[in-house]
Amino acid sequence: MGYKLMFSQIWPYLSILLDGLKISVYITVIGILIGTFIGMVCGTIRTGDYKFVNKIVNAYVQLFRNTPLLIQMYLLFFGLGQFNIQISPLNSAVIALILNNGAYTAIMFESGIKAIDFGQREAAHALGMTNLQTYIHIIIPQAFRIIIPPLTNQSISLFLFSSVAETVSVPELLGQTLHVDSLTMRTFEVFIITTLLYLLVTTIVSTSSSLFERSFKY
Repeated sequence: MGYKLMFSQIWPYLSILLDGLKISVYITVIGILIGTFIGMVCGTIRTGDYKFVNKIVNAYVQLFRNTPLLIQMYLLFFGLGQFNIQISPLNSAVIALILNNGAYTAIMFESGIKAIDFGQREAAHALGMTNLQTYIHIIIPQAFRIIIPPLTNQSISLFLFSSVAETVSVPELLGQTLHVDSLTMRTFEVFIITTLLYLLVTTIVSTSSSLFERSFKY
């Protein structure tokens, strides 16, 4: 007999999947907000002449951009545990997402800052603005507008990559999907619903970003 789809067996467990989705969104949003701030600071430093601090920032960026997120999460959860430093699964996932996102957005902000005409900095200094004021009021806002598309792609990727948090026992969407699958044995149906939930969130993010970017043009 052929396989017969039976979504009716999944509906009673939909609330479990939605709870997992909430956790996925939560850890992603925290990772985006704090990680983007870290990326902004690191990207700014990389455009300056702070040699010693630059070396530290470069080491951080290279480390987290060139190693898998899963390994970073494992080191925080399992690795530090070997030294009696206990970090909860949820916090391990959040910290890993923050540091990973910070490294990637640092490169984006660096590129955005370098794309701005240097003459604007000279004009700001001529008006008596300090370096800090110049960056806060002139450079950073323009750089942010420039990097909205790649920043959106990074946010979507971070949300999708948050699924690896399941490996450290965080009950996010993938983890709850596997749980529901073990209860119902309806693998195809439950993963179809999970796929649609991931697609729903990423579509909302990309659409919102497009509208936000378009608002700057008017």
